[in-house]
Amino acid sequence: MTPAGGNWKELYHAAQHGNLELVKYHVQSGVDVNYQHPEFMTTPLIASIENQQYEVAKFLLESGADPNAKEVFGTQTPLSTAQATKNEKLITLVQSFHYLNHPNSRRKIIVTGGNRGIGKAIAQQLLTDGYEVVITTRKEKAGNEVVEELAATTQNSKISFVQGDLSSIQSCRALVATIKEKHSDINVLINNAGVWMADKTMNADGLEMSFMVNYIAPYILSKELTPILAKNKPARIVNVNAGLYVTGGLDVKKTPYGEDFSSMKTYANSKLCNTMFTIDYAKELEGSGVTINAVHPGVINTGLGDSPKLMSRMVKMVKRFWKKPEYGAIAPVWLATSEELAGVSGNFYNEKKLMPYSKKVLAEKERLYLQKTTEAILADA
Repeated sequence: MTPAGGNWKELYHAAQHGNLELVKYHVQSGVDVNYQHPEFMTTPLIASIENQQYEVAKFLLESGADPNAKEVFGTQTPLSTAQATKNEKLITLVQSFHYLNHPNSRRKIIVTGGNRGIGKAIAQQLLTDGYEVVITTRKEKAGNEVVEELAATTQNSKISFVQGDLSSIQSCRALVATIKEKHSDINVLINNAGVWMADKTMNADGLEMSFMVNYIAPYILSKELTPILAKNKPARIVNVNAGLYVTGGLDVKKTPYGEDFSSMKTYANSKLCNTMFTIDYAKELEGSGVTINAVHPGVINTGLGDSPKLMSRMVKMVKRFWKKPEYGAIAPVWLATSEELAGVSGNFYNEKKLMPYSKKVLAEKERLYLQKTTEAILADA
């Protein structure tokens, strides 16, 4: 709408040429700053940015110009236009309004192990899509480095990290406490961190490390963060799993303690446990506003399992043709954010394809044994 006293075309040209006083006059006269005239099919804001009129762009943004607008029949947005100018001052200005007002910016997602591999790729894609992201890392230096890198590459500064270790029960609980204190507004938890151990390694709790990191850690984080997730509902938990879980086996008297350790089999065993947890916890979460699903992200070339004991020469050659971490991020991001999955819970996906559970996972007696064993382990810690 362009009421008497103001003229959209004059506003557009004033914005284009940097006539701030005339821009103010037309805006204050009631001209809609977001209207796109059939003759120009763009916005005064985009025109001001394209011509590097900083003060005009600032005034228009402060007056309600949409920082996420897109040209009619075009591809330009205020942010892409600012980036094309390579004017850092303009880019920073638009970013500050773009992410503040982005519809996704009201969602905060935490990604464990977000400093490398699939976790880093997940964080990068979420930031690009406008979400606020928190990653967990074991080392402070790695956290600082990846935060700086991803903020620069995605031009979304809404990323931070929490230093935390998933290798013991107490360290997991300490991480939960920090998240509750600093990020009580999270909406999504992506349990991404994982290990593939070449040698049997025991942690401080007397648990085999694969069982600890791939199963117990997501179990603790999911259960203990559920209260704040439920408070911020709708909320989601995504367990990054592996298709190899179908080859896993479970002996509740041996598996937690590595008594049946095998450099190849133990990884699958831990992912089987994680899958069992997913299906059971989905039932517990019913009606809470929180969902949980598991996903195999694809066969991805990451550092996982890069040990001489695990990697034969032939596997190393084949691994070069596996897909990149960016591909592995697609399905977890989809599970964490897609509207089509609202309310969907308790499923396993092979990338984006819904997969039936194996018979091992559907064995309720085995799942009950695992649950009781897990609770006993946690009670004693």
